[in-house]
Amino acid sequence: MRVAIVGGGATGALAALHLARLERGGAEIVVIEPAEEIGRGMAYATDDPGHLLNVRVANMSAFADQSDHLFKWLQREGRGSGIPCPTPYCFVPRGVYGAYLAACVRNHINCGEITHVKDRCVDVIESRHSVRIALESGNVIDAEIVVLATGNEAKSVLGLPAAQPWTKDALQEISGEAPVLIVGTGLTMVDMALSLDRQGHRGKITAVSPRGLLPSGHQPAKLVGLTGKEVPYGAEISELMAWLRRFCLTNEVHDWRSAIDALRPYTQDLWRSMSLLQKRRFLRHARAFWEVHRHRMAPEVEKQVAALRASGRLEIVAGRVVHAQQTPEGVAIGLARRGQKTIEKRRFSRLINCTGLGEDPARSGNPLIRTLLARGTARVHPIGIGLDVHENYALIDASFHCSRRVLAIGPLARAAFWESTAIPDIRMQCRRLTQMIDDALQLHGLAEGV
Repeated sequence: MRVAIVGGGATGALAALHLARLERGGAEIVVIEPAEEIGRGMAYATDDPGHLLNVRVANMSAFADQSDHLFKWLQREGRGSGIPCPTPYCFVPRGVYGAYLAACVRNHINCGEITHVKDRCVDVIESRHSVRIALESGNVIDAEIVVLATGNEAKSVLGLPAAQPWTKDALQEISGEAPVLIVGTGLTMVDMALSLDRQGHRGKITAVSPRGLLPSGHQPAKLVGLTGKEVPYGAEISELMAWLRRFCLTNEVHDWRSAIDALRPYTQDLWRSMSLLQKRRFLRHARAFWEVHRHRMAPEVEKQVAALRASGRLEIVAGRVVHAQQTPEGVAIGLARRGQKTIEKRRFSRLINCTGLGEDPARSGNPLIRTLLARGTARVHPIGIGLDVHENYALIDASFHCSRRVLAIGPLARAAFWESTAIPDIRMQCRRLTQMIDDALQLHGLAEGV
């Protein structure tokens, strides 16, 4: 059986690594990825040492059942390389994590267990017994199962002359005292602000988002017991938030971080218990607050951000950019602060788009996603933040039929599972996916023996 994985970022790498561990063997693993290396993608391609993981090393192993896998790799590879990680509870640069995934996959490529096809997938056409994969080069590959693992895409800000984060030219040619505007106040903004600081920029950085919320920081949290019976599945969003606040204030918790961490094993079930209306309400009213508590900064990063704010060099604004125009001197913008009717006119040397990741597949720049949607082989989930995917990861088409051979995991499946973008969540999807394919291989073997 051939399993083709479309996408070679972190999601695709984890899927390939888990499949390579199949005890029964029998699966030929092909990863279709145009990049030279599998494992980095957009998130872990950065070479800035200040861009740290926002999850401790102990919880970033490629395999949930080998929590020390990454730490042991760091101990082997880190000697003499300047990677500071004395304990499994440290936060290492994201580029280092990308190197870890790439090295793990490379080992399996060298052993012949994974094949890297350096091409771009532009279409998948399912038939009764297989899936035909069309590549940008004109070549085709046939497989029994296709796993869509295309990961994250950068979000475009229509109408704004903005630079995209992490690109080579995002921070180039910015003079030391030039004012910079960043749209977005999440972790991507933090990356860009710290990069500016490290390259010697000493001008004012203004970051704006509708609520002006900044990610919280990690601190040592107490492990708290929480059972599924205590979680209010199906409750209205207001009731759910009230329950979470009460839970944070219980004597056993002491710190809200402990409460959020205790809830994590149940978040996917909690999400699936919500109606479409409840999910939309969550996205509109509660999402921003959830994410700044759920996706936190490493302690070192939090200190640097606090220092930038204390010095007045980083300003966080609750509001929105109502218009922007490129001028010879930079970018002229109109800024509407939250709760105010007046529009401030300001000028900046550079505007950087840090509004987050693209979530609406209808606006995807990926030719494969556009083709699948146009043909009706896939459909956008009704809440608009990913493809419609069954709980067994099967792609759902425009006629609401589940595919038998085309699956989607990771960020593409965020509408089905919500927690579908962080490594601990993606690796659990990969583990379940591998078990499903292992079961299919067993059935295939039994059928051949009849």
